[in-house]
Parts: sequence; C-alpha cells; structure tokens
Amino acid sequence: MTLPPRLLRSWLLALLLVCPAWAVAADVHYNQMHIQREGGNRFVVALSLNLTQVLHQVLAPQSSLADFLKTYSDAPDKVLQIALAKAGTELGQKSFMVLPTGAKVGIRDWQFPPLAALRESLKAHAFLLELPSTTPAHVPPMIVQALGHSKTPVGRAQLQVHKVLHPLWVVQPHDQLWLTEQIPLAIVNFE
Repeated sequence: MTLPPRLLRSWLLALLLVCPAWAVAADVHYNQMHIQREGGNRFVVALSLNLTQVLHQVLAPQSSLADFLKTYSDAPDKVLQIALAKAGTELGQKSFMVLPTGAKVGIRDWQFPPLAALRESLKAHAFLLELPSTTPAHVPPMIVQALGHSKTPVGRAQLQVHKVLHPLWVVQPHDQLWLTEQIPLAIVNFE
C-alpha cells in the first residue's frame, strides 16, 4: 500500500512538528546561574530561570499558579513593572555572598526580560496548564541578570540564594555545584 504524495507530505509534516515537541517538552530545565567576577570586586550573575514559577512563588505563593498567571498576564504594564521591582527586591534581600571577612555582598540590580516577552511567557504557561496532564510541556527558561559589588577585591565567598531559585545549578569559572534546600549555600572560588 502506498500513500498519495499529498497525504504522505501532510503525515510527515505532522510527525516532524509533533515529535520534536515531545522531545523538547520532556526535557526538564533546572534553574541555572553563571557567576563571574569582573575587576576584582564586581560580580556578574546571569540566571536562566523558570521565571513564571519563580515569580509565582515570590509574588503570590498563596494563590494557585493558574490564578497568578491569569492575573499577571492580563495586568497593565505599570502593574507588571511594580511586581517585577518587588520580585527583584525580594530576591535581592535573600541572595548574597558572605566574604571571608564576614561582610555581606548583596546580589542586586535584578534585570528581568522585557515586559512583552514576560507577558508572552505568562500566557504560554497559562495555555500549557490547560493541556491534559499527560502531555509533558514546559515554558522555555528566561534570562535574568543581577550584579554584586564588594568594597574590596574577592577571591572566594560563600554563596546563598533565595530558596525559590532552588534547585539551582551554579556554574563559575573553576567549578560547578548545586544549591538546594538541603545544601542552601556553597563556597565559590574566583581565583
């Protein structure tokens, strides 16, 4: 039995569109952090996050994920900007490095993706929640950046981040490690 060329093309197209989606949807993305020192006393942090889930846990942990996504995906830009500022403050208060001297260096200046991209991610996540639970799917991670400034040069420090970022895979110039609820802090070495 042979399939007519038109039907075969349609079937192959459908197969090509669905199979990669299954492969990608089955992949799990853990939150990741790349941290490096610049100029001896400045730290640049780049995070690849499941941002919709992180924001839900920071901004409205008492509400359901579906309600949170609906509320913020439809929110005016000003409301979303205020929410991101609040999230950046909350994340910054509980994300820091402790230097060998005991001084605490906060991870601050959180820079989130543009509002349009974040809104699309919130809407996509809300749409995915409506799919049958047997359909594996996730929203692609989003990049967030933050900075830390020390008054003195730093060779090593103890890193701790807000618990909503756990589990967090940390990549630094000379090492890679996990931060989890069971292992909430680690020593990072920049030399």
